[in-house]
Amino acid sequence: MSPESCLGILLPDDGPDDYEWYTLGDEVSGLPRIQVGKVASDGHHALTALLALGEVERLAPVGRTLVEESGAKAVVWACTSASFIGGLDWAREQSAALASRLGVPVTSTALAFHEALAALGHTRVDLLSPYPDEVTLRLVSFLREGGVSVVNDKTLDCPYAADSHRADILAEVCRFCARYPDASRPLLVPDTAVNSLFLREALSREAGRVVLTANQVTLWAGLKRLGGASQSERLLGPLAAS
Repeated sequence: MSPESCLGILLPDDGPDDYEWYTLGDEVSGLPRIQVGKVASDGHHALTALLALGEVERLAPVGRTLVEESGAKAVVWACTSASFIGGLDWAREQSAALASRLGVPVTSTALAFHEALAALGHTRVDLLSPYPDEVTLRLVSFLREGGVSVVNDKTLDCPYAADSHRADILAEVCRFCARYPDASRPLLVPDTAVNSLFLREALSREAGRVVLTANQVTLWAGLKRLGGASQSERLLGPLAAS
């Protein structure tokens, strides 16, 4: 990965101005340049809103700017819900269509979860979902389509991304793992609205098991597509060696 490498992050612009993606490249040495392209969104965790948010016609113009003006060599659609909401085939078609239009490798957070679990050899997981029940069920179905079964799950019922962002995710993980102490399965924490990269070590320590968060798998998948070996264990945990 050359010093000139740039990772493009397509991110919903849904309110909070302190998402960790905005300053990540400046705060962590050894990462490529990270450029965020904001996709207009009201942050509503409703099926119709998420399907509309994930439309290629909505994402492609922002992605094109990342590639043509910022020099992004790979792009990740960093929205878990608007990349799984239509199912696994829909998610694959979404990324493939974006890659075709942008001319660079493209993946999404939802697909990155599947890729990360395959890399670590897990097919059974627990799930701490910030989303409402209806959206969480779509995520469980999406995981099942890719051969991953959810054993235990809890929904935080956050109606908007801003609500997910405000959640005390460390406390929620502690409560979840106190109720479900089996540490043999990884715990998935979706939603890129949840700032989690700098909490990764604390989350895994308190959970006593592997924890995979949305921003963690997003960063890992993006770095892989840049062909980079500079993978921070602090941010990526066991994925750093995968």
